[in-house]
Amino acid sequence: MKSTVLSIVLAAWLITILSDTRESRAIVAQDGSGDFTTIMGAISAASNNGVQPYYIQIKKGIYYEYIQIEKPKTNIVLLGEGMDNTIISGNKSFVGGIKTYYTATVGVNGKGFTALDITFRNEAGPVKQQAVSLRAEADYISFYRCRFEGYQDTLYTKSGKQFFRECQVFGTIDFICGDASAVFQNCIIEVRAPLPGQYNTITAQKREKEDDSTGIVLQNCTIKATSELGKNVTTYLGRPWGNFSRTVVMQSGIDLLINPKGWIEFIPMLQIHPFYLEYLNRGVGANTIGRVKWANATSDPRVASKFTVRNFIKGDAWIPSIIPYYLDLV
Repeated sequence: MKSTVLSIVLAAWLITILSDTRESRAIVAQDGSGDFTTIMGAISAASNNGVQPYYIQIKKGIYYEYIQIEKPKTNIVLLGEGMDNTIISGNKSFVGGIKTYYTATVGVNGKGFTALDITFRNEAGPVKQQAVSLRAEADYISFYRCRFEGYQDTLYTKSGKQFFRECQVFGTIDFICGDASAVFQNCIIEVRAPLPGQYNTITAQKREKEDDSTGIVLQNCTIKATSELGKNVTTYLGRPWGNFSRTVVMQSGIDLLINPKGWIEFIPMLQIHPFYLEYLNRGVGANTIGRVKWANATSDPRVASKFTVRNFIKGDAWIPSIIPYYLDLV
């Protein structure tokens, strides 16, 4: 019922936007019925350094194009027709001879970017190693009801303040990675089958200095296996990419797929001082007995509250009003 009400509210909001000539807007349709046939064409037409949102409605279809939203393209809003209907796809990969950063199907450098009801996909597959579906490196970026599909390094949250709500993320190794201050709420994190002999790591956070304010936070999310993941594949919540890697999993459902150790080293290094915190999670994989000694568990809400939308990313000042969120703990 709640999702139905939200869909009705969102639909009404879209109608208002797209019928209001005062709003900057464009329609992308592959059949030529819109203003543009490519997404990049619509983005290029947007004014630089826009203060007001520039709404781009993307009609149903699979768009095989590489999108780069440069820094001057601020406050771009991409509005899809549903994760199953509006899909942006590419297949660049590290094995294909491209540095990981440039494998992204979509790269976002413009502040204030928002996406709703879209799938971001990299089709390279597990044999191609690092292959990013979306790379985000700007402040005040938000995603609502979006899907990110890939294997290794699916979602590169490189830098900036970012928020993800009711999204789906699929991958194998380090598939939520980077050094942003990123909060995921009510998201589904699904682990896929890696190559034979590999283990899975959901997160790889890259905080390098102890006083850096960055980290990955999973709040009220669901962590589970896809149907293709075999029972003999080991999966960890994450591994430290940076010397002071910080990841928090709180109030989330964790399935049996997670190894009792919880976390694993990226490379055995004496100087790594990661901050890994688990708070009041649920499910058979949430038992913290057997976790590595350098991970933490707490039942103290004062500790966990440091990583909420209010305190960690100050989201109440910038998350768009159409996107629901918990300001504090659930």
